[in-house]
Amino acid sequence: MNKIISTTVASLLVVGALCADTTCSEVETVNKSIESLNTTVTNQQALVSKLSDDIGTMADRIGTMADKIVDTEKLLSDTLIVLTGNADLGSSSSTTGVALTKPLDGSTASKTTAPTIEISTSSTTYLLLASTEPTFGETTTISLYIESDQGLSTSWKQVVNFAGSNDMVYISVKSIDANNKISSLSNGVKLTLQ
Repeated sequence: MNKIISTTVASLLVVGALCADTTCSEVETVNKSIESLNTTVTNQQALVSKLSDDIGTMADRIGTMADKIVDTEKLLSDTLIVLTGNADLGSSSSTTGVALTKPLDGSTASKTTAPTIEISTSSTTYLLLASTEPTFGETTTISLYIESDQGLSTSWKQVVNFAGSNDMVYISVKSIDANNKISSLSNGVKLTLQ
């Protein structure tokens, strides 16, 4: 670029020398214009160089982010492989679900006598979950291990105490089979306590 400017300046000087009628002020104006053009070109070269450096820095940052994304995806896939291949996890819960068939949703339950609980599996052992909210949140739910009707009668007092001043309680179950496999959570049933 500087070579082109130098060549242009030399050409203008030769043209200026050939032109006998040219005044000193006209030559001076042309020289100032050429110097201004030279300064502008130099500034543009500096800007292009800086932009090139900024693009390089940005490319490095994008590369780093891409590496982190790949590492995260690899970690997630490794975790999934471990979880799906873990035999202990597979035996801790049954692949079959369970349904709470009795009591019916919206039924009334006594505060002193446990309701009859019937589930869709043949298991007589289950976890009874009682909650003050239909979402069975961690802080609003208790879980009681039930092996028999007598166990349910004893545990029902805990359900009523847990409900406190609430007139409504939500119950659900997880059945436990002979191999100690726990089913997924059954449907929830809303009971009115009286």
